[in-house]
Amino acid sequence: MSTTPHHTSAPRLFDVALPDLTLEAGARVTNHLVRGWWWGPEDDVPWLQSRASVLSEDDAQASPPRVVRRGVAERQALAAQARQRAPARAPPAVPTVLLVHALTGDMRAGGKGGWWEPLIGPRRALDPSRLRLLCFNNLGSCYGTSGPADEGFPKRTDDARFGAPPPAAKGDLRLDEERLPATVTPWDQARSILLAMDALGLDEVELVTGGSLGGMVVLCLAALAPERFARLFPIATTESATAWVVGLNHVARQALLMDPGFPKAPRRGLELARQLAMLTYRAEPGLEALQGRPEAWSSRALHPMHSYLEYQGQKLEARFDARAYLAQLGAMDHHDLSRFPGGGLARIRASALCVGIDTDQLFFPSHMAALARRLRERGVHAEHATLSSLHGHDGFLLEWDALAALLGRALALPTDRGLAHAFPRWPEASARAALSPPSGTKA
Repeated sequence: MSTTPHHTSAPRLFDVALPDLTLEAGARVTNHLVRGWWWGPEDDVPWLQSRASVLSEDDAQASPPRVVRRGVAERQALAAQARQRAPARAPPAVPTVLLVHALTGDMRAGGKGGWWEPLIGPRRALDPSRLRLLCFNNLGSCYGTSGPADEGFPKRTDDARFGAPPPAAKGDLRLDEERLPATVTPWDQARSILLAMDALGLDEVELVTGGSLGGMVVLCLAALAPERFARLFPIATTESATAWVVGLNHVARQALLMDPGFPKAPRRGLELARQLAMLTYRAEPGLEALQGRPEAWSSRALHPMHSYLEYQGQKLEARFDARAYLAQLGAMDHHDLSRFPGGGLARIRASALCVGIDTDQLFFPSHMAALARRLRERGVHAEHATLSSLHGHDGFLLEWDALAALLGRALALPTDRGLAHAFPRWPEASARAALSPPSGTKA
């Protein structure tokens, strides 16, 4: 794919006010707000300002990302006012690339501190002078999109699809739902993103990509709105969360819930949950190379691995909200592409490059090979590639040269938009109904 280069502006953050969203489990998100990140041709700026509340350039450059812990009504009103202004002309005809972040990421994919910073920028794999780059903070996170850190975000007791929670006896693994955020799934996160795209007036995306939880959302997007996405580039993910993933998340969740400071400030619990996660994100060869045994032995000296895990735990505790962490773990647990009536995989029509990581011990690379094969069996152009890395699952955030080459391959995938248009566009109400139990049946 090649386009004429355009003069580019600095990256921007923006808020869009959206309709209320009823989640798959039945809770309702009011004052639905999504924070996004944009980088692209300068001609886009008037359009963006007419469709969203654009934050200052200082906010866009802030590093590390700031947790948003305040009421959303005022921000939602500002974003709604932006959409009431006369809309600018349609954006120039440059391809749109949508990026979806992983579990504790944020919407700033590129620029200073961006999670794909080495891949995004002039003359890089994703060039904002040739592409319109967008990333939205996932629903249920804590960096500006509606989530458990916001006043009024629903609780687990609001999961109306399944009725009131039964009383939990002592020792029961069921939890006090009054202290937990409402259930958010990757289907919900995908629907939130689609509503944000509607608010911006964007109908077609040339490439959508993301890794891990982001890859789960990518697959849900392609199933919900097959007519809008030409190419998929899911990395290190799976069609449905495995028992292995759910089990690891359960232990991390217990570390949070057993902290005496939960739910207001489970600092040590969040640190321990992150330490466990880091062991699943990294592989033995990379850890051995970077955190190997010290040269001199002492019974009192910290092993490099000890200090590494403590650092990673403290770093996340300083930048993330514990309730949002629970919501994101739950989203990963509840991922199941087959839950869409008739099977979500059967709806995907975008060409796909499915990439596994050879040392990934969280989402085994065989999952991505199977995904490509199953898409091909349904008549979709689907390719498979393996990313080699010493570092395991986190290879999609570290192996820049290999990722740049794979992005080039993904952008060049052949497409057949005629196939995509075989499915009608699903309005929000229809998508919500499709993910609800049939009338008269037990959920």
